[in-house]
Amino acid sequence: MYNGVILVDKPKGITSHDLVDRLRVLFDQRRVGHTGILDPLATGLMVMLLGKGTLFSQQLTGANKQYRAEIKFGRSTDTFDAEGKTTGEKDPGFMAIEQFEELCGKFTGRIKQLIPPFSAAKVDGQKMYENARRGENIPERYKEVELYEIKIVSFDWPDVTIDVTCSAGTYVRSLAHEMGQMVGCGAYLTDLIRTGIGAFKLEQAVTLRELEKAVEINDFSMIKPLWEAMPEKPRIFVRPEYIKSIIEGRPFIKKYLSRTEYRGPGGCLSLLVDSDSKVVALVQLNYSWGSFDRLDSRDVLGKYVRIIDEGHLRQESA
Repeated sequence: MYNGVILVDKPKGITSHDLVDRLRVLFDQRRVGHTGILDPLATGLMVMLLGKGTLFSQQLTGANKQYRAEIKFGRSTDTFDAEGKTTGEKDPGFMAIEQFEELCGKFTGRIKQLIPPFSAAKVDGQKMYENARRGENIPERYKEVELYEIKIVSFDWPDVTIDVTCSAGTYVRSLAHEMGQMVGCGAYLTDLIRTGIGAFKLEQAVTLRELEKAVEINDFSMIKPLWEAMPEKPRIFVRPEYIKSIIEGRPFIKKYLSRTEYRGPGGCLSLLVDSDSKVVALVQLNYSWGSFDRLDSRDVLGKYVRIIDEGHLRQESA
């Protein structure tokens, strides 16, 4: 079984689950996941998790996202993107770039965002898109998200391109729709590229075809080690003779520690790794770095959030 992280540039026209299925076949293993879906029409970065990398899914799905979005004003659709049926059309008139900058400012910060009716969000246990496809009347639902930055890339009214940095769970097509509603002429998303997830950037990703060609010649260099899935988490190196103790769930005491990159306060999430940086566990520390020297060798440094036991990149069974 392969354990690690692969950055993939998802092509247009396939679902996120399609991509998972392709990787399952490619690597001949069931344990494949990702850190956040992309609509079929969207392209761009997906962080794919292999093997024990899937155990990091909960920690990674909350990472901030970056997108490049193309929006057209003057028309509304029921899906908030180019695939939907037209629900309204109106001459967008004229808008200066300064006015559009002001509009962007109104959507920057923490906002309540309209959830698209054609989305996987659930109402009473059912996905909203299932109800929408049946033509049912769906009450408007909102969620709180945060948009950290909206930057204008190109402006050719009524067509605009923006870069968006936002919290996980933000619907960029809802941003397009609600901008159109505020202007009064409607708007919809014409194209979307995810350009970043946390510290990962689209430029680091491989295309699906590149991935397939690499696997054909047994080149697995695109698989990043698990610790790179959370590069912002400091590594704490564990003495080799105590790795088994950690895997067995025994308390993480000071004498297990070999060396550390950790220099932060108490409560920090850190990765316990072996000398080769293979992940043993994710731990929440009880103490700040400055107090480590004052601790006894038997003092418990923190509690395990998850025991990973990465092992080797390639194991015997999948």
